[in-house]
Amino acid sequence: MNQNQHTINVGDQIIVQRQGYTKLHKLKKHGTMVIGKFTVELDNVVGQKYFDTFQMKNRPQNKKLFILEKVQDSANVVGMLNIQESGTDNRNIVINGDSQTLTKDDIDKLQDSELNSNTIIGELVNNSKTFNMKTEYSQEKYLKKKEKKYFEYIQIKRPTIRLLANMFYRQDPIKTLGIRIDDLSQMLTYANIHSNGRHLLYDSGTSGLMTAAIMNSIGANTSGILIHMHPGNECQKIAFVAMQFSKEQRERCINVNLYSVLRCFYQNKDTFNSQFEAKDDTEEPPLKRKKNEGESSSENAQKQPQWQLDNQRACQILQNKCDSLIITAKEHPVNIVKELMQFLKGSRQIVVFNLTREPLEELFVYLKTRLDVVGIKLSNNFMRHYQVLPERTHPEVNMTSGGFILSAVKLSS
Repeated sequence: MNQNQHTINVGDQIIVQRQGYTKLHKLKKHGTMVIGKFTVELDNVVGQKYFDTFQMKNRPQNKKLFILEKVQDSANVVGMLNIQESGTDNRNIVINGDSQTLTKDDIDKLQDSELNSNTIIGELVNNSKTFNMKTEYSQEKYLKKKEKKYFEYIQIKRPTIRLLANMFYRQDPIKTLGIRIDDLSQMLTYANIHSNGRHLLYDSGTSGLMTAAIMNSIGANTSGILIHMHPGNECQKIAFVAMQFSKEQRERCINVNLYSVLRCFYQNKDTFNSQFEAKDDTEEPPLKRKKNEGESSSENAQKQPQWQLDNQRACQILQNKCDSLIITAKEHPVNIVKELMQFLKGSRQIVVFNLTREPLEELFVYLKTRLDVVGIKLSNNFMRHYQVLPERTHPEVNMTSGGFILSAVKLSS
């Protein structure tokens, strides 16, 4: 990675992180973005390094607009306050609304004078009648709650598959069919994604996360190709665009409509070798070519829309078959698997993900009836997060179990 790729530039896709909150944003010149209740100008991040920390500060002329100033690191409120006194239990604390002597106007004045979470939280603690009566655990919980409200530090990060997967899952799991980061890693492993393979994906609703993850695993400057089939006129590609792949890597991802490419395949099945012979990426163009031939080929290329060229290129690869088949679909997977299994080479993996178990159970029964499929496995393994603190270590309560993954191996004919 060159030095320019470490620098934040206008036009980059960036992830802005404020504590546990992350947001994807395309950086524009003189642009702003909304982070919670703050409207922030991002001009000062241009030219800085990724993973730098910035502090939000009021613009003098506009109290509703904030600018960013680079700092070395965000301060920790708990460490800065150095609290030494705490109670043994909370039974004697009376909650009547009068424990805080600062009024809302006083707090607003603190925010207007200087947006500094340490200062504001310190004043809230000093003017609280019950803070020193709370237990150490309650004090820590109170400080984290206030720090989340007044925290003014953000960090700019380059998008990665892990950050995008966690961000989409936190915002709305339905946008990625409920795929968690551990589900994603298992699917890539089961499918044996490698840099020299030709992989087939049917995806109908992961916001481009599966496409981006597979192309990221294939890598840049390799011979690997991905055929991305989708049900609509346009594929979902938010995550794919956010990864900012190079041009040569983007060209090795062929996006085609499922029904359109199958129609092209069956109509021209016997004429691919003569009509749609694909060009090898490593093949050098001829040094000499007649002018008329060049003009006629360019005219033919102009007559054909891009989606037809993509269909023809995908059909040529499908005729030679693929090294893996991955399906992440909202639809019932049985009919999709029946249709696409013919394009899978022998001794290769098929991987199907679904948020519910019942469709995969029906697919399991169908694959059992086939003599060319072995090693069928339906799993629901997921990574459970644990809170690890002194005398407070336990698994997180508010967690989902993730989705279900069916994997199998197709035998050689």
